Amino acid sequence: MKKNPAHSERALARARSRLEILPGRPDPEGLLVLARTIFPGEDIVDPRYLPWLYDQNPAGPAYEFMTRDRGLVTGHAAALPLRYKIGAEEMTGSLGVNAITHPAFRGKGIFILLYEEIFKLCVRDGNPFMFGFANSNSHKGCLRHLDFQEIGQLPLWILPFDLRRILASRKSRPGRLWRVGAGAANPFLGLGLSVLRPRPDKDIAIEKIKEFGSEFDGFWETVKNAYPNCLIRNRAFLDWRFVRQPTRRYDIFAARKGGHLLAYLAGTLTTIEGLRWGMIVDMLAAETPEGRAAGRGVVAAFHRHIRSEGADLAAALMLKRAPPAKALRRNGYLVCPRSFLPREFPVLLRWNMPSAPPAGFFDLKSWHLTLGDYDAV
Repeated sequence: MKKNPAHSERALARARSRLEILPGRPDPEGLLVLARTIFPGEDIVDPRYLPWLYDQNPAGPAYEFMTRDRGLVTGHAAALPLRYKIGAEEMTGSLGVNAITHPAFRGKGIFILLYEEIFKLCVRDGNPFMFGFANSNSHKGCLRHLDFQEIGQLPLWILPFDLRRILASRKSRPGRLWRVGAGAANPFLGLGLSVLRPRPDKDIAIEKIKEFGSEFDGFWETVKNAYPNCLIRNRAFLDWRFVRQPTRRYDIFAARKGGHLLAYLAGTLTTIEGLRWGMIVDMLAAETPEGRAAGRGVVAAFHRHIRSEGADLAAALMLKRAPPAKALRRNGYLVCPRSFLPREFPVLLRWNMPSAPPAGFFDLKSWHLTLGDYDAV
């Protein structure tokens, strides 16, 4: 894809001549000041967050650059190296995160300059591809200027627990007829959830756990062949992503039969537009009859937990054909209508190397992706 003429090489050269482009985090305090300007109250403004995200990643330190103008940090961008299974091979790809530009310096090509520097390091290190889960601010820039391709969108699965609260939270304020209808429908929703709730397998033990033991390495080896392309969810990654994260709490459930691990789920509670969402952030289950029953069981266990903590609905991002999606369907989930989406979830992918990517690489159906594949939740 050709870059937008508005950001010609001449314009980018002028920006380079006026800005310091610095590798790493040479001015962490200045970066925190910039982050507080753009993302007040978000994880990135917590001094513990970036050292965890950028420095403690088991796949290696982040690629990161910042720009500075007369001592003021004006931009920042980073990419996390992550280990992936691509077909029968394992390789290190990357995930673009935290592209920030100071409001007074927008439109000057900082976003492009920073990622061009990151791409150079990726090529140097043989890091062949990068994912981007762009928000509305960076989506167009990634496609127009940085050669990302949008390979599709992840569907948001939802399971409402209280229709009245959900409709009352809508900005478009439903009319009285809708509110009355929601109140009348709530008992039937509860009845439907009871009917849909999978019967528990008495031989499968479901436990809320606080850490990932060595058995999770063996579990990954057992289940990985069900996923053509997938981030490697071994013990090191799961522990870093869900246990050692300093600013969020995840509830983790594991299902075993005869002491043998069959499924896990990591989820969290968050507030969006006044509603309490129980988000399934990550989930894997063995593709066997026992594994599918275990997957249904960890989802149901997560529901019991979040409802006890006041969740209005449960949700997950997952492709419709992904093996764990079967457990969502059996627990009553539906794909969220576009009118209720808090945002869209495009998947962007870039091939960094001059060689051709593997066959089917840009086919979204070949990937297993969840919220656990990026750092937003």
